[in-house]
Amino acid sequence: MNELKNYTIIKKLGSGAFGTVYKAKNNKENKIVAIKVEDKEKTSRLEYEGKIHKDLDNIVGFPRFYGIIKTKKQTVSIMDYLGPSLEDLFEFCGNKFSVKTVLMIGIQILNRIESLHKKGYLHRDIKPDNFLIGTGKEKSRIFMIDFGLSKKYVVNSEHLKYDTNKSFTGSFRYSSIRNHKGIEQSRRDDLESIGYMLIFFLKGRLPWQGLNGSTKSKRSQNISNVKSNTSLNDLCKNLPKEFLLYIKYCRVLQFKQEPDYNVLRSLLITLFKESQYKLDYIYDWNIVAKEKKKVLLNNKT
Repeated sequence: MNELKNYTIIKKLGSGAFGTVYKAKNNKENKIVAIKVEDKEKTSRLEYEGKIHKDLDNIVGFPRFYGIIKTKKQTVSIMDYLGPSLEDLFEFCGNKFSVKTVLMIGIQILNRIESLHKKGYLHRDIKPDNFLIGTGKEKSRIFMIDFGLSKKYVVNSEHLKYDTNKSFTGSFRYSSIRNHKGIEQSRRDDLESIGYMLIFFLKGRLPWQGLNGSTKSKRSQNISNVKSNTSLNDLCKNLPKEFLLYIKYCRVLQFKQEPDYNVLRSLLITLFKESQYKLDYIYDWNIVAKEKKKVLLNNKT
Protein backbone atom coordinates (compact mmCIF):
# COMPACT_ATOMS: atom_id res chain seq x y z
CA MET A 1 0.00 0.00 0.00
CA ASN A 2 2.91 2.38 -0.80
CA GLU A 3 0.63 4.49 -2.99
CA LEU A 4 -1.22 5.57 0.16
CA LYS A 5 1.76 7.63 1.29
CA ASN A 6 -0.44 10.29 2.88
CA TYR A 7 -1.92 7.71 5.25
CA THR A 8 -0.42 5.72 8.11
CA ILE A 9 -2.13 2.44 8.99
CA ILE A 10 -2.73 2.23 12.74
CA LYS A 11 -4.48 -1.14 13.03
CA LYS A 12 -6.76 -3.61 11.29
CA LEU A 13 -10.38 -3.28 12.38
CA GLY A 14 -11.92 -6.24 10.56
CA SER A 15 -12.52 -7.92 7.25
CA GLY A 16 -15.48 -9.21 5.30
CA ALA A 17 -16.64 -10.32 1.87
CA PHE A 18 -16.03 -6.86 0.38
CA GLY A 19 -12.65 -5.96 1.84
CA THR A 20 -10.55 -5.26 4.92
CA VAL A 21 -11.06 -2.20 7.11
CA TYR A 22 -8.22 -0.34 8.82
CA LYS A 23 -7.94 2.53 11.24
CA ALA A 24 -5.54 5.02 9.68
CA LYS A 25 -4.22 8.54 10.03
CA ASN A 26 -4.38 11.18 7.33
CA ASN A 27 -0.91 12.66 7.80
CA LYS A 28 -1.68 15.86 5.89
CA GLU A 29 -4.72 16.77 7.97
CA ASN A 30 -3.69 14.95 11.17
CA LYS A 31 -7.07 13.23 11.12
CA ILE A 32 -8.07 9.67 12.03
CA VAL A 33 -10.03 7.92 9.26
CA ALA A 34 -11.26 4.47 8.32
CA ILE A 35 -10.04 2.94 5.08
CA LYS A 36 -11.50 -0.10 3.39
CA VAL A 37 -9.22 -2.02 1.04
CA GLU A 38 -10.43 -4.31 -1.74
CA ASP A 39 -8.31 -6.43 -4.09
CA LYS A 40 -8.62 -5.41 -7.76
CA GLU A 41 -9.34 -8.98 -8.90
CA LYS A 42 -12.86 -8.70 -7.53
CA THR A 43 -15.73 -6.70 -8.98
CA SER A 44 -15.39 -3.39 -7.18
CA ARG A 45 -18.06 -3.13 -4.53
CA LEU A 46 -16.19 -0.22 -2.99
CA GLU A 47 -16.80 1.96 -6.05
CA TYR A 48 -20.48 0.99 -5.88
CA GLU A 49 -20.56 1.81 -2.16
CA GLY A 50 -18.80 5.09 -2.90
CA LYS A 51 -21.65 6.20 -5.18
CA ILE A 52 -24.16 5.49 -2.40
CA HIS A 53 -22.04 7.39 0.13
CA LYS A 54 -22.00 10.40 -2.21
CA ASP A 55 -25.80 10.29 -2.38
CA LEU A 56 -25.87 10.27 1.43
CA ASP A 57 -23.37 13.11 1.81
CA ASN A 58 -24.17 15.51 4.68
CA ILE A 59 -27.14 13.44 5.88
CA VAL A 60 -27.15 12.90 9.65
CA GLY A 61 -26.05 9.45 10.79
CA PHE A 62 -23.94 8.44 7.80
CA PRO A 63 -20.13 8.63 7.84
CA ARG A 64 -18.53 11.32 5.72
CA PHE A 65 -16.98 9.83 2.60
CA TYR A 66 -13.66 11.23 1.38
CA GLY A 67 -13.30 9.32 -1.86
CA ILE A 68 -11.71 6.37 -3.64
CA ILE A 69 -8.01 5.78 -4.29
CA LYS A 70 -7.05 3.24 -6.95
CA THR A 71 -3.69 1.53 -6.84
CA LYS A 72 -2.30 -1.10 -9.21
CA LYS A 73 -3.60 -3.96 -7.11
CA GLN A 74 -6.26 -2.43 -4.87
CA THR A 75 -9.25 -0.15 -4.59
CA VAL A 76 -9.36 1.87 -1.37
CA SER A 77 -12.23 3.91 0.07
CA ILE A 78 -11.71 6.50 2.80
CA MET A 79 -14.33 7.68 5.27
CA ASP A 80 -14.86 8.91 8.82
CA TYR A 81 -13.51 6.75 11.60
CA LEU A 82 -16.33 5.76 13.96
CA GLY A 83 -16.62 4.08 17.35
CA PRO A 84 -17.56 0.46 18.15
CA SER A 85 -20.51 -1.36 16.58
CA LEU A 86 -23.75 -2.22 18.37
CA GLU A 87 -22.59 -5.85 18.17
CA ASP A 88 -19.44 -5.01 20.16
CA LEU A 89 -21.36 -2.86 22.63
CA PHE A 90 -24.00 -5.55 23.11
CA GLU A 91 -21.29 -8.06 24.08
CA PHE A 92 -19.70 -5.43 26.34
CA CYS A 93 -23.03 -5.12 28.18
CA GLY A 94 -23.43 -8.88 28.75
CA ASN A 95 -25.60 -9.58 25.68
CA LYS A 96 -28.64 -7.64 26.82
CA PHE A 97 -29.79 -4.05 26.49
CA SER A 98 -32.37 -2.22 28.61
CA VAL A 99 -35.65 -1.01 27.08
CA LYS A 100 -34.44 2.59 27.37
CA THR A 101 -31.25 1.87 25.40
CA VAL A 102 -33.12 -0.12 22.73
CA LEU A 103 -35.62 2.71 22.27
CA MET A 104 -32.89 5.34 21.90
CA ILE A 105 -31.16 3.06 19.38
CA GLY A 106 -34.37 2.14 17.55
CA ILE A 107 -35.59 5.70 17.01
CA GLN A 108 -32.25 6.68 15.45
CA ILE A 109 -32.09 3.57 13.27
CA LEU A 110 -35.56 4.32 11.92
CA ASN A 111 -34.31 7.81 11.04
CA ARG A 112 -31.34 6.28 9.20
CA ILE A 113 -33.36 3.76 7.21
CA GLU A 114 -35.90 6.41 6.25
CA SER A 115 -33.08 8.63 4.94
CA LEU A 116 -31.61 5.73 2.96
CA HIS A 117 -34.99 4.74 1.52
CA LYS A 118 -35.74 8.34 0.54
CA LYS A 119 -32.57 8.27 -1.55
CA GLY A 120 -33.97 5.23 -3.38
CA TYR A 121 -31.84 2.52 -1.74
CA LEU A 122 -32.50 -0.60 0.32
CA HIS A 123 -29.84 -1.62 2.83
CA ARG A 124 -30.48 -5.41 2.69
CA ASP A 125 -27.95 -6.27 5.42
CA ILE A 126 -29.42 -5.01 8.68
CA LYS A 127 -27.44 -6.36 11.64
CA PRO A 128 -25.75 -4.92 14.77
CA ASP A 129 -22.32 -4.93 13.05
CA ASN A 130 -23.57 -2.34 10.56
CA PHE A 131 -24.50 0.29 13.13
CA LEU A 132 -21.69 2.16 14.88
CA ILE A 133 -21.60 4.92 17.42
CA GLY A 134 -19.74 8.11 16.66
CA THR A 135 -16.67 9.53 18.36
CA GLY A 136 -16.04 12.75 20.27
CA LYS A 137 -19.01 15.08 20.12
CA GLU A 138 -20.97 12.45 18.18
CA LYS A 139 -20.43 9.56 20.60
CA SER A 140 -24.17 9.31 21.32
CA ARG A 141 -25.18 9.19 17.64
CA ILE A 142 -25.85 5.91 15.81
CA PHE A 143 -24.37 5.68 12.30
CA MET A 144 -25.41 3.30 9.53
CA ILE A 145 -22.59 1.75 7.49
CA ASP A 146 -21.77 -0.94 4.91
CA PHE A 147 -23.72 -0.59 1.69
CA GLY A 148 -22.04 -3.47 -0.13
CA LEU A 149 -25.34 -5.35 -0.47
CA SER A 150 -27.51 -2.27 -0.93
CA LYS A 151 -29.71 -1.99 -4.00
CA LYS A 152 -31.67 0.69 -5.81
CA TYR A 153 -35.39 0.02 -5.51
CA VAL A 154 -36.30 3.04 -7.63
CA VAL A 155 -34.93 3.07 -11.18
CA ASN A 156 -36.06 5.77 -13.64
CA SER A 157 -38.81 6.74 -11.19
CA GLU A 158 -40.16 3.16 -11.25
CA HIS A 159 -40.24 0.80 -8.27
CA LEU A 160 -38.42 -2.47 -8.97
CA LYS A 161 -40.65 -5.35 -9.98
CA TYR A 162 -41.93 -8.11 -7.74
CA ASP A 163 -39.99 -11.34 -8.20
CA THR A 164 -40.19 -14.71 -6.46
CA ASN A 165 -36.95 -16.24 -7.70
CA LYS A 166 -34.24 -14.24 -5.95
CA SER A 167 -31.20 -15.63 -4.14
CA PHE A 168 -30.84 -14.91 -0.44
CA THR A 169 -29.09 -11.62 0.42
CA GLY A 170 -28.23 -10.48 3.93
CA SER A 171 -27.95 -11.98 7.39
CA PHE A 172 -29.89 -15.17 8.21
CA ARG A 173 -30.58 -14.10 11.80
CA TYR A 174 -32.27 -10.77 11.02
CA SER A 175 -33.63 -11.22 7.51
CA SER A 176 -37.33 -11.11 6.69
CA ILE A 177 -39.28 -14.30 6.05
CA ARG A 178 -39.87 -13.21 2.46
CA ASN A 179 -36.13 -12.94 1.85
CA HIS A 180 -35.71 -16.59 2.88
CA LYS A 181 -38.48 -17.50 0.44
CA GLY A 182 -36.76 -15.85 -2.53
CA ILE A 183 -39.07 -12.84 -2.75
CA GLU A 184 -37.48 -9.62 -4.01
CA GLN A 185 -36.74 -7.34 -1.07
CA SER A 186 -38.31 -3.91 -0.68
CA ARG A 187 -38.54 -1.29 2.05
CA ARG A 188 -40.70 -3.52 4.27
CA ASP A 189 -37.89 -6.08 4.55
CA ASP A 190 -35.35 -3.60 5.95
CA LEU A 191 -37.93 -2.57 8.54
CA GLU A 192 -38.76 -6.16 9.50
CA SER A 193 -35.04 -6.85 9.97
CA ILE A 194 -34.74 -3.81 12.25
CA GLY A 195 -37.61 -5.20 14.32
CA TYR A 196 -35.86 -8.56 14.80
CA MET A 197 -32.66 -6.77 15.76
CA LEU A 198 -34.42 -4.68 18.43
CA ILE A 199 -36.09 -7.79 19.85
CA PHE A 200 -32.71 -9.54 19.87
CA PHE A 201 -31.26 -6.64 21.87
CA LEU A 202 -34.04 -6.95 24.46
CA LYS A 203 -34.13 -10.73 24.76
CA GLY A 204 -30.51 -11.60 24.06
CA ARG A 205 -31.59 -14.36 21.71
CA LEU A 206 -34.00 -15.10 18.84
CA PRO A 207 -35.82 -18.47 18.54
CA TRP A 208 -34.06 -19.39 15.28
CA GLN A 209 -30.51 -18.76 16.52
CA GLY A 210 -28.07 -21.66 16.42
CA LEU A 211 -29.90 -23.63 13.73
CA ASN A 212 -27.62 -25.47 11.34
CA GLY A 213 -27.90 -27.14 7.94
CA SER A 214 -25.69 -29.28 5.75
CA THR A 215 -25.63 -26.47 3.17
CA LYS A 216 -26.21 -22.72 3.27
CA SER A 217 -29.53 -23.26 1.50
CA LYS A 218 -30.70 -25.88 4.03
CA ARG A 219 -29.68 -23.68 6.94
CA SER A 220 -31.66 -20.81 5.43
CA GLN A 221 -34.65 -23.12 5.03
CA ASN A 222 -34.41 -24.32 8.64
CA ILE A 223 -34.27 -20.76 9.94
CA SER A 224 -37.11 -19.75 7.63
CA ASN A 225 -39.29 -22.58 8.97
CA VAL A 226 -38.77 -21.55 12.59
CA LYS A 227 -39.37 -17.86 11.75
CA SER A 228 -42.58 -18.72 9.94
CA ASN A 229 -43.80 -21.02 12.70
CA THR A 230 -42.97 -18.73 15.60
CA SER A 231 -46.07 -16.72 16.46
CA LEU A 232 -45.50 -13.00 16.88
CA ASN A 233 -47.02 -13.23 20.36
CA ASP A 234 -44.37 -15.79 21.34
CA LEU A 235 -41.61 -13.80 19.66
CA CYS A 236 -42.57 -10.69 21.61
CA LYS A 237 -43.56 -12.43 24.87
CA ASN A 238 -42.69 -10.38 27.98
CA LEU A 239 -41.83 -7.35 25.87
CA PRO A 240 -43.73 -4.03 25.75
CA LYS A 241 -46.65 -4.33 23.30
CA GLU A 242 -45.10 -1.71 21.02
CA PHE A 243 -42.57 -4.23 19.69
CA LEU A 244 -45.36 -6.64 18.74
CA LEU A 245 -47.22 -3.83 16.98
CA TYR A 246 -44.02 -2.88 15.16
CA ILE A 247 -43.48 -6.37 13.72
CA LYS A 248 -47.16 -6.77 12.86
CA TYR A 249 -47.06 -3.53 10.88
CA CYS A 250 -43.96 -4.64 8.94
CA ARG A 251 -45.47 -8.02 8.13
CA VAL A 252 -48.61 -6.53 6.51
CA LEU A 253 -46.84 -3.95 4.34
CA GLN A 254 -47.24 -4.51 0.61
CA PHE A 255 -44.26 -4.91 -1.72
CA LYS A 256 -44.37 -1.39 -3.24
CA GLN A 257 -46.04 0.32 -0.30
CA GLU A 258 -44.29 3.29 1.23
CA PRO A 259 -43.96 2.58 4.95
CA ASP A 260 -45.22 5.15 7.42
CA TYR A 261 -41.99 5.67 9.34
CA ASN A 262 -43.77 8.08 11.69
CA VAL A 263 -46.15 5.32 12.80
CA LEU A 264 -43.22 3.06 13.73
CA ARG A 265 -41.23 5.90 15.31
CA SER A 266 -44.23 7.03 17.35
CA LEU A 267 -44.58 3.52 18.82
CA LEU A 268 -41.08 3.81 20.25
CA ILE A 269 -41.36 7.48 21.23
CA THR A 270 -44.70 6.90 23.02
CA LEU A 271 -43.25 3.96 24.98
CA PHE A 272 -40.22 6.09 25.87
CA LYS A 273 -42.42 8.90 27.20
CA GLU A 274 -44.86 6.61 29.01
CA SER A 275 -41.93 4.89 30.73
CA GLN A 276 -40.77 8.37 31.85
CA TYR A 277 -37.27 7.82 30.52
CA LYS A 278 -35.01 10.83 30.28
CA LEU A 279 -33.60 11.53 26.81
CA ASP A 280 -30.06 11.96 28.10
CA TYR A 281 -28.35 9.60 25.60
CA ILE A 282 -26.82 7.66 28.47
CA TYR A 283 -26.79 4.14 27.07
CA ASP A 284 -26.16 0.87 28.89
CA TRP A 285 -22.56 0.79 27.66
CA ASN A 286 -21.91 4.21 29.25
CA ILE A 287 -23.14 2.87 32.61
CA VAL A 288 -21.20 -0.42 32.31
CA ALA A 289 -18.01 1.44 31.34
CA LYS A 290 -18.40 3.75 34.33
CA GLU A 291 -18.94 0.81 36.68
CA LYS A 292 -15.92 -1.06 35.29
CA LYS A 293 -13.77 2.04 35.68
CA LYS A 294 -14.94 2.42 39.28
CA VAL A 295 -14.05 -1.20 40.07
CA LEU A 296 -10.65 -0.76 38.45
CA LEU A 297 -9.91 2.36 40.52
CA ASN A 298 -11.04 0.63 43.73
CA ASN A 299 -8.75 -2.31 42.99
CA LYS A 300 -5.79 0.04 42.55
CA THR A 301 -6.42 1.71 45.92
